[in-house]
Amino acid sequence: MKTSVAILHYSYPPLIGGVEFIIKGQAEILTRNKHRVKIIAGAEKNREKNIQIDIIPEIGSSWPENEAINEELKDGVVSERFQRLREIIDTKIKRSLEKVDICIIHNVMTMHFNLALTSALDKIVNELHRKIRFYLWCHDATLINPDYCVENPHRYPWSLLSKFNEKVTYITISQWRKKQLSELFGVPEDLIKVIPNGIDIKSFLRISEPVWKIACDKRFFDDDLVMFFPSRIVKRKNYELAIKITKELTASGKKCKLLITAPPDPHNSEAKKYYYYLHEFAKEMELEGHILFLNDLKEEYGLKIGYRKLQDIYRICDLLLITSSQEGFGIPLLEAAVMKMPIACSDIAPLSELTRGQALLFKLDDNPSHIAQKIIDYLNAQPTHLMFKRTLSSFSWEVIYRDYLKDLFN
Repeated sequence: MKTSVAILHYSYPPLIGGVEFIIKGQAEILTRNKHRVKIIAGAEKNREKNIQIDIIPEIGSSWPENEAINEELKDGVVSERFQRLREIIDTKIKRSLEKVDICIIHNVMTMHFNLALTSALDKIVNELHRKIRFYLWCHDATLINPDYCVENPHRYPWSLLSKFNEKVTYITISQWRKKQLSELFGVPEDLIKVIPNGIDIKSFLRISEPVWKIACDKRFFDDDLVMFFPSRIVKRKNYELAIKITKELTASGKKCKLLITAPPDPHNSEAKKYYYYLHEFAKEMELEGHILFLNDLKEEYGLKIGYRKLQDIYRICDLLLITSSQEGFGIPLLEAAVMKMPIACSDIAPLSELTRGQALLFKLDDNPSHIAQKIIDYLNAQPTHLMFKRTLSSFSWEVIYRDYLKDLFN
């Protein structure tokens, strides 16, 4: 087991909020990477597998005593009630932080929603920083937000919201926030780290575990282009051209894969021969690792490609590639369209009739290198596709952990 991490905020899901979802994402990715994770929150308890949750009601922004104290603070009164709540919070948080190696504090040190909590944490950080690493994660800041009007920002405890503590590491979520915080704290920008927020792509897209595992193991999210060819294994599908196009894409410097779904037909000896011939053809083209016959992975990953898994594959791929020399209709084009997936297909009558100029068409006798370049140009002209790829490659929680969190927490 790796380090023990506590994540502290006013609240936690199922309470809905942007910061709450980020905390949940952090907690889950740290847990999957064998860290012991504890949530310390003031509101909303959510059962989580392998995540301990300590609820301290007094640290919530809506704790009744806190609301009364906020009214006093607006009038410049730091009352005995404030000091008493501060001490209660101090005692409970210290108890919760026992046996913790690292504590992430989200937003509390720059926001005013519970200033007794902010004050208690300021004291705790100063007392425990030699035993616990503290990361202050700043998503927002009251004193740089025009929606909040603080009349006396230099009066305690409001002054804590602009205090820079050299004993901790400050982290924010964007270069713009970094610039704002450096000005607020009056420190150089290089004293503040930037770690972008992540998104739980598997959950958001509702990807099943087998498909997600394949995507991660085969590093789909690191590829420039993942193409999908869902069809039966019959010669008129002209898979050879799809494989040649993949070869040309890799030769152009693109990291690329072609996914082929169909298993060999056990009742059709010619289809079985063609299936194994395609494997050999891919080897001859030196495309092992680039051409994935999903049927070959079914036992290792427990993959049974039905309608549900087919949808999952569409969601994580970048392009539908159809190189058929004959078709009667072209159902995969409709499936891709519903998924808002770009389409590149052979310019044969049924497919051109379906797409009506809303897909990339190529002639069957076009040079594969020419088709490959057309595909690159076609996708580069689609901002939605480019943003999709950048999100997959840069903002999944798996990538955020690999590129940022791993070094922080080990």
